[in-house]
Amino acid sequence: MTGFKEGKIKCLKFNNQVFIHDFALFMNTFMLSIFLNIMSLPLEGKVILDLTRMLPGPFCSMILSDLGANVIKIEDPNYPYGHPPPFFQKGRYRESAFNSILNRNKKAITLNLKKEKALEIFYKLVKEADVVLDSFRPKVTKKLKIDYDTLTSINPSIICCSLTGYGQYGPYEQIAGHDLNYVGICGILDLNKERVIEGNEPQEKKPIPPGIQAADIGGGLVSVIGILGAIMERDNNLEKKGQYIDISMTDCVFSFMPYVASFHFSKNVNDGVDTQNPLHGDFPFYNVYKTKDDKLLSVGVVEVKFWRELCKGLDRDDLKLKQFVTGEEREEVFKELQEEFLKKNQKEWLAIFKNLDACVMPVNSFAEACEDPQIKARNMVVEMNHSRFGKIQNIASPIKYSRTPLEIRSLAPKLGQNSKEILRDLGYPEEDIRDFRKKGII
Repeated sequence: MTGFKEGKIKCLKFNNQVFIHDFALFMNTFMLSIFLNIMSLPLEGKVILDLTRMLPGPFCSMILSDLGANVIKIEDPNYPYGHPPPFFQKGRYRESAFNSILNRNKKAITLNLKKEKALEIFYKLVKEADVVLDSFRPKVTKKLKIDYDTLTSINPSIICCSLTGYGQYGPYEQIAGHDLNYVGICGILDLNKERVIEGNEPQEKKPIPPGIQAADIGGGLVSVIGILGAIMERDNNLEKKGQYIDISMTDCVFSFMPYVASFHFSKNVNDGVDTQNPLHGDFPFYNVYKTKDDKLLSVGVVEVKFWRELCKGLDRDDLKLKQFVTGEEREEVFKELQEEFLKKNQKEWLAIFKNLDACVMPVNSFAEACEDPQIKARNMVVEMNHSRFGKIQNIASPIKYSRTPLEIRSLAPKLGQNSKEILRDLGYPEEDIRDFRKKGII
């Protein structure tokens, strides 16, 4: 109950034990603590200092903040890409709609870490923090004097997580990159292309850039797992010693392909005998088909029992034994399925397959997904009140706890919105805070 973690309750700390300074507050504080223990979120009381930018790191800290952590964004006001489009806009005033999703439930302070006084403020924050998250290129934290060796000398319990494209070592560590580069290196991009049709002249198919940033999101998710594991390990070890976490987005997406890897690794053992990945669109039972109204259906019929249900819904019992046929016969099955699906519109097919275990679902746009009955039933799109824009929408957390449900507790902060509040909690007087602004420290 010290520093900025506990707000205005005055406490004394002795031998790592906390005592209420004003005994008159004891009963109220005691009752409050009981209530908080009942209602607390999993990461309540944990403090995360977030130095990251763009998508991967903020996505990681978004999850941590949803889980109840006190996430403090350390922002550089001169960073030109800090507020990317598209925008919520009213007149000349606008805010990044992208940031409104990623930075909900967080606080923000601006610090020019190239100034000594700003470093002093950052070090004070580190003393009270649990985790420092960064996405700088390797060796930058050393130049800024915020590397793990420096920070662990200030707070031995600190956990530092660096989320970068290629990790802290290797021949690519200093090379710039984005999501497309990482999925390209690891083999995912090569998978994302049209299949080769049997009987046609072999034609090299160009990969299609994925519609989402798999490496960015995947790196953020793996970082969350790494941080949660490090917190658990630290809280269980006798010295309460933190550690350093090195996350490479390329490593992450490379690890996302166990099924693809199994085909390659087995080929190495089986004297080069190659087998086809059935989940790559090379088979009729796992593909996308057009309907009469030019809409699309996804057919994910892997197991034989589901294939039989598909044939039943299509009224094509003659195809029941042809799920795994190869060569020209397989191409004929592709053709037959497509011709069947073109006989009805998407809604009619969905009505037919609604009561059949056939794994047939619509291919939605994002706008259509927002209106999908399953997405709506799960409350995955939530509305929030904004002082300038009125109702704005956000994506809810996919984690559904039964006793301590997660929610968006606060809107994304404006640039440096909580600077004064955070500095006050660190003990800086108003005069110093005004001076920091004048000198460009905050």
